[in-house]
Amino acid sequence: MNAQFLKVAQSVLLDCVSSRFHSHDFDYYRSELLIVRVRLFAALFGLATPLWIPIDRWLLPGDILGSMMALRLVTGLGLLLLALLPVRPTLNAARIRVFLLVAVTLLFYLGVQLLAGPTFPTSALIGYTVLPLLLIAILALLPLTLAESAFLQLLVAVWLILLHTGFGVLLDQGVLGLLWLLLLFIGFALMAQGIQLHLLLLIHRQATRDNLTGLFNRGALLREAAQVIDRGREQGLAYSVLMIDLDRFKQINDTYGHLAGDNVLRTVSSVLARETSPATLPGRFGGEEFLLLLADTPLEQAKQKAEQLRLAIADLQIDTETTTLTVTTSIGVAEGAAGEALEEVIQRADQALYTAKEKGRNLVVS
Repeated sequence: MNAQFLKVAQSVLLDCVSSRFHSHDFDYYRSELLIVRVRLFAALFGLATPLWIPIDRWLLPGDILGSMMALRLVTGLGLLLLALLPVRPTLNAARIRVFLLVAVTLLFYLGVQLLAGPTFPTSALIGYTVLPLLLIAILALLPLTLAESAFLQLLVAVWLILLHTGFGVLLDQGVLGLLWLLLLFIGFALMAQGIQLHLLLLIHRQATRDNLTGLFNRGALLREAAQVIDRGREQGLAYSVLMIDLDRFKQINDTYGHLAGDNVLRTVSSVLARETSPATLPGRFGGEEFLLLLADTPLEQAKQKAEQLRLAIADLQIDTETTTLTVTTSIGVAEGAAGEALEEVIQRADQALYTAKEKGRNLVVS
């Protein structure tokens, strides 16, 4: 029990610390979430920053009001541009957007402190001091990995330390209290992000993966395939579809039982899972039928890949409670034509698969 718990805890920690072990489809999903939330917070801050000008007129001396107004307007404009400018969802693009949100906010905080001086000694100006704490709280609401979050939070902390060191007030009780609060906020933010990311991964995997094989389920496979195909079309790349069916699978179930059949499906899926990449998507299409999308792959290369898979599956030795099984596959291959819907390509690959069955099985037909 302890060993199993430690294994699960290690897996969860690896998932939360970095994106190294995340699937490509989850990276895309997380990048979409990050970009949407950054745009939301940038829009809110972009609108709220200039709206604070009447408060400035009430609290700040008149000699800095003009400069503070200009700072607020420029910052608000920058944040609104960050909110409005579209970007394609990729993990690197999302990370850049998060960094820009943090950078613009910290530059604004620097400008406020330079204009107003250290704001912590004056109770009326305490609202100008807590912006770094608010920034840490916002980071806690973003689905960042712990490594990404720790880097950004360290950036905020170092920025705060250097700023107050420059003012010569780093050891003042007010500044030390602010840094202590910042440390507490960072701890809670990291804990919240770890929990949030773990839950997102669990939900995403349950929604997109077949429980038995661990491959994409049918709905998720078609959604991911459509995205890959759209990106390939923009670059003029060909793609192909492989429909893969296990020969006489019902006979295996009837003779050796459904547990043996499940073991066959899992073992064959492990062969297909090795093909997973940003340009190669394997999934369970239904029953004993699998689909493999090959991006940037014309028909001849797809036929070669299909033949490699057919031979690799035929070489498997699958243990059951009573015997060792071998299994063969029939594979239909079709290349997507310009303007052709994915469903039409799948249908042609499926027709080729049935032709392989009619010709005696254990064949590749295109």
